[in-house]
Amino acid sequence: MKAGQVESSATVVLTGALTVGTLPEVRLQVLAALQEGRRVTLDCAAATGFDVAFVQLLEAARGLAQRLGGALELASPVPGGLAAILTEGGFTNWSTPAARSAA
Repeated sequence: MKAGQVESSATVVLTGALTVGTLPEVRLQVLAALQEGRRVTLDCAAATGFDVAFVQLLEAARGLAQRLGGALELASPVPGGLAAILTEGGFTNWSTPAARSAA
């Protein structure tokens, strides 16, 4: 962080199905937040479904956040459906607060 620069944050509340069909809209929301805030939290509590395409978006967005000098995390608790997909895919660093903050 540069001298005098204030770290900012943004929370993006995602609702409905977070699947390949809604990915273009979700992607735009996440990208806008990454441009506005250095630490972006995705709140998926009101989401109704998830698929691997959303996990791919999470991974790509986290990489972009890191390249921009920020961070991307999931709000806790991670919904059960998303936690299951993340765990089954080996992405356990998203599903526990301690791992997310260390990433």
